[in-house]
Amino acid sequence: MPFVLALLSSMVYGVADFLGGMSSRRAPAVTVTAWFQVTGLVFLVIYACFAPGVTRAVDLAWAAAAGAAGGMGVLLLYRALAGGTVSTAAPLISMIALAVPVAVGLLLGERPGVPPLLGIGLGVIAVALISAHELPDDGGPAEARRATPLALAVASGVLIGLFLVCLGRVKLGASGWPLVAGRASATVCLFTMLLARRGTFVLPPAARLLVLGAAVTDVSGNVLYLLAAQRAPLSVVATLVSLAPAMTVLLAQIVLRERLAPAQKLGVVVALAAVVLLAQG
Repeated sequence: MPFVLALLSSMVYGVADFLGGMSSRRAPAVTVTAWFQVTGLVFLVIYACFAPGVTRAVDLAWAAAAGAAGGMGVLLLYRALAGGTVSTAAPLISMIALAVPVAVGLLLGERPGVPPLLGIGLGVIAVALISAHELPDDGGPAEARRATPLALAVASGVLIGLFLVCLGRVKLGASGWPLVAGRASATVCLFTMLLARRGTFVLPPAARLLVLGAAVTDVSGNVLYLLAAQRAPLSVVATLVSLAPAMTVLLAQIVLRERLAPAQKLGVVVALAAVVLLAQG
């Protein structure tokens, strides 16, 4: 049963990313991400009211820092999925996000083991393959436009990786309120950005159901992940949950009918393999 929960978690996480990326094609990414965060916050408050555990000030602080980094990471994730190729951006972002905690651990003197280090090596190969776009007929300008989603994907992965690092500082036995603190921090950051940029607070009708779906599936993924992690070894659960980009890629292939160059197809497979190895860390 725990492994079924972990697989379901990976599937709904993948659906959440896809829906968020699609909603950012119908509305400004900042507006989409802000409402995604606040919608998820409502569900997390309900969860925290019933979740057992201890609430510590230090856990709330680390979670708030995680939320700030994660909120910006999700914003760039949605921009990357909205402006680039979903099938390549999703596994690339996930791979970089999982590589950051491994790298931080190495800097702090930890020894994550052989699989995560192999994952980093495969990640370098995957980036090279995914970025090897075939030039279109009109040459340079289109290639230049493609460079932006790749840069967004890398920046998103780094920020989400920092989210994981900060959230990893929350001690075992913590209540659900640190998760609320993280989501609240992300919400404040994004709405502040909206105010500073004088952006629109109104979601177009075409994006509303997509944002709601993204928030509901994301929170559902969190709950399923927690239930699985409480009942099975974390290494196995994390490996199964790390397959989330595969669902995003599958949806992109079915719904968007994305076509990839042969090198990019190989890069996606290598990136997914790197994600599984990095999850061991």
